[in-house]
Amino acid sequence: MKKPSAPAKGLVAAAAALGLVTGCTPGGDTSDEAVTELNLPAVEAPWLEGYKKVIADYESEKGIKINLTSFPFDGLLTQEANAAQSGSNAFDLFLINEQWVGQFYDNEWVQPLTDVNSDFEWDENLIEFAGIGRWDADARSTTPDGTPYSLPINGNIHEFMYRTDLYQQLGLNVPTTWDDVVANGNAAKAAGAVGNGFVVRGKTPSYDFSALLYSYGGKWFEDETGGNWKPAVDSSEFRQALTKFKELADIGPAAPQTIAQAEAISLMQSGDVLQTALVTANAVPLENPAASRVAGKIGYAKLPGGTPVSGTWTMGVPTGLPDNRSAAAYDFLTWLTSKDTMQKWEGYGGVTTRADVTSQRPELQVLIDSEEDIRGGLRYPFTPALLDVTDPAIGEYLAGTRNLEDSISVMQDRLTEVVEKAGFLK
Repeated sequence: MKKPSAPAKGLVAAAAALGLVTGCTPGGDTSDEAVTELNLPAVEAPWLEGYKKVIADYESEKGIKINLTSFPFDGLLTQEANAAQSGSNAFDLFLINEQWVGQFYDNEWVQPLTDVNSDFEWDENLIEFAGIGRWDADARSTTPDGTPYSLPINGNIHEFMYRTDLYQQLGLNVPTTWDDVVANGNAAKAAGAVGNGFVVRGKTPSYDFSALLYSYGGKWFEDETGGNWKPAVDSSEFRQALTKFKELADIGPAAPQTIAQAEAISLMQSGDVLQTALVTANAVPLENPAASRVAGKIGYAKLPGGTPVSGTWTMGVPTGLPDNRSAAAYDFLTWLTSKDTMQKWEGYGGVTTRADVTSQRPELQVLIDSEEDIRGGLRYPFTPALLDVTDPAIGEYLAGTRNLEDSISVMQDRLTEVVEKAGFLK
C-alpha cells in the first residue's frame, strides 16, 4: 500500500549550494571507524539558543564535535528531504516537525530505532505525545503501539494562556469550556479592559482548529487506524467546532486570516488581548520583559475542552547511514532525551519531553499534567496538500468571506481528492 514520493525539483541543487550534499562524512564511510564529529541540523526557533547550550554540554562530556547548521522552518524540510532523496548522508540525525513525521516515516527516510540498536526500549518517563515517534506501516499512521522511528526532543502542546491580572480584576474564572472562553472575552471587552477578548491564528488555522474539533468529538477522517480515510468534515461535530472557532475569532482582532504565530505572540505581548491558546514554547517570548508588556502577568492552564494537540519536534536516524554513524547518532539521541540532559534543557529554556523533569516554569507543568490528554497533530504523509485545502478555507470562513456550508463542502470535496491522490482512498 505504500506509495513512494517523487523527488522534489531543485532540492539537490539547493543542498549542494550550501555544501550539504557531500561524500565527505565524519569518521569516513568505513563502518568500523570511530566517529569524532556529527553533522546535525537545527531550526531557527525560540529554543535554538538553548539547544546550542545542550550541544556544548554534549561536546564537553563526550568529546565529539557537533557541526550544527540552522535553517528557517521551510528550509530545514528542504535540506532534509534533499539528503534523504539523494542518499547524501549530509546529516547524522533528522530534526522532524510534528507535521512532517508522516512523510519521513512513510517514505522510510528514517530507520526504526530497533534496527539501529536491538535493545532499544521506550523510556517510561519519555512522553509519547500520542505516538509521535511510532509508525504503523500498514495503517500508514502514527499509533501508540507502532514501530519506534524517532524520539521527541522539544515538546509542544496547546495551552490556555491568559492575563492573570485582568482575570483577578474582573472576577473571571479560568475556563474549562470554549463557551467559557467566549464569555470571558466578551466580559473583558465590555468592561473596556482590553480591545480583544481572544486571538486566533487564522492564517494557519488548521492546527489550532484541531483542538476544538477533537473537543467536540469530531475528526478529520472517519477511521485512520482502521483504514477508512474518508474525510469526516461533513458532520455535525465539525460544524459545531468550526462555528465556535469563528466565535473566538470574532472577539479578537479584525482580519484574523492575516494572523500567524508571530502576530499572535506580538498581540499578546502588547497587552491588548485577554487570552489565547498557543503552544508551550511561546511562553518564552511572552515572559521576556524586554519584549513583552505582560511578562509576569500570564497564567497557564490546561486547554479548555481537554484536547490539546501536539506540535512537537522529534529526531530520527536517517536511513542509509554507515553503521558507525548510525550508532553515534543513536547515542546522541538517547543522551539528549535522558533525564539529566532534559533537566538541563529545561534550564536553558527548552520544552522538556519527559514527565520526570522538575521545573518552576508553569507552562512546563501544564504540559506534564496534560500528558494523558494529548492528541496527535496533522501527521499525514499528505499533510502539505491537506493544509493547502484547509488553511485557506477555514481562514476565509473566519474572515467572513466564505459561509459555513460552503466551507464544509469545499473541504469535504477537496480533501477527498487529496487522500485519493495520495493512495489512501480507493
